[in-house]
Amino acid sequence: MRIFVFVMLALIPPAFIGWMVRDGRRAPAPAAAAAAKPRPSGAEADKTLLALFEGDLGGAKVKEKVGLYDEKGLFDYIDGAAPIFIQRHYRKLAAAEMASAGGDDMVCDVYDMAEPANAESIFNAEKSATAKPVADFPDAISGPMSFVFRSGRYYVKLTAFDKKAEAALPGLAKALKGKMK
Repeated sequence: MRIFVFVMLALIPPAFIGWMVRDGRRAPAPAAAAAAKPRPSGAEADKTLLALFEGDLGGAKVKEKVGLYDEKGLFDYIDGAAPIFIQRHYRKLAAAEMASAGGDDMVCDVYDMAEPANAESIFNAEKSATAKPVADFPDAISGPMSFVFRSGRYYVKLTAFDKKAEAALPGLAKALKGKMK
């Protein structure tokens, strides 16, 4: 009888923890109403994503061709962080090396998360404890050498490599957000 009680006491906590993790950490399912709205897909969605990098970018310029990454390519680009995006119904990433008006280096990553709820989920999941809200820019946070925001179905991470480029991040963010309708 002791062995039976010991086995039961040993098995209950791992089973309970597994159940809690499985049920408590799911990514949001797309809402039925949102799923009914027509969304661009395939080549049309890629064109929409690439169009974000055209025209005025708050003084910043794309240095090289914008790279597009699907699920497989995402593992190559962000390595171990890919599963958190894929669990949240990630569709595609557009990534570009950029330069500020002064020529300082930055990176711009725009994730198409397919639905606004998915973009909100990844924004909340990746929020750093040291990040600060940005005045007059809802759903944006900034940290050392970074500016992160969400708008509609997009989640955007901007990274600077020096203080001059860091000063240019808010202008780039505002220009991108203005194109995300």
